[in-house]
Amino acid sequence: MKKVILVILILLLVTVAAGIAASRSVQPPVAMGMNMTTPGKMAVMLADIRARFTTGKDELQHSLNAKKEAKSFRMKTLLQLHPGQPLETVVDVSCPDRERFTTTIGDRAYHAVRISDKAYVEQQDGTWTSQQTAAAGWSPCGDNPGEPAPWAVMNEGRDPSTILAKLVSNSDITRGAYVGTARGNCQQWMLSVKMPGGSSHGHGASGLRYTICIDPKGHLPVAVSMGNGGMVTTYYDWNKPIQIDAPEIDTPKN
Repeated sequence: MKKVILVILILLLVTVAAGIAASRSVQPPVAMGMNMTTPGKMAVMLADIRARFTTGKDELQHSLNAKKEAKSFRMKTLLQLHPGQPLETVVDVSCPDRERFTTTIGDRAYHAVRISDKAYVEQQDGTWTSQQTAAAGWSPCGDNPGEPAPWAVMNEGRDPSTILAKLVSNSDITRGAYVGTARGNCQQWMLSVKMPGGSSHGHGASGLRYTICIDPKGHLPVAVSMGNGGMVTTYYDWNKPIQIDAPEIDTPKN
């Protein structure tokens, strides 16, 4: 019995020491264009211990696998325009093949819906038009990043977490800080994605830089930031009911 207690105490000491060592090696939080807070010390310590038993590549794969099982979610992309007001695109996703786009910039709003092989776009006069689209391959469900909004400036509407998960073999990944956000606590991972051509194509010697923040418990993404936060995508309402219906199309009058 004494030996068992001694082994437990040793394991506890090793665990605490690992947490302390990990916390010293963790990089400071990366600003992601969103409000962040510092979780409690115990939560940070446990996150540090948990992160010692995984890698960034493993976490991105876990995140991709978790997303494959999702039935619905929302993602909001905020694109900072210079000069001008930010461009905000919200995508509601209901798997397997329904999504709704809402983009706002200033007092203007744009709306679109995709359902199976139909795409609907609202016109300036409030009417809707429809067109045939590919029956498969575009949905942001499973391991597919989806397609951009019809008016996308920088691929808003695509799921960057899925894209990054598929680029792990071309990425250098380092662990960042465990942070709190309005969407929940998450572990930051910094990626330098090596692009074909490298610096000769204007990508820089270190590649393109991204920060992805992943919930270490459910492995679902919380936020993805590009560079210094010029474009940030946040995720929320995972597996909550999302109703997406086809809009009414006005029949032309003779």
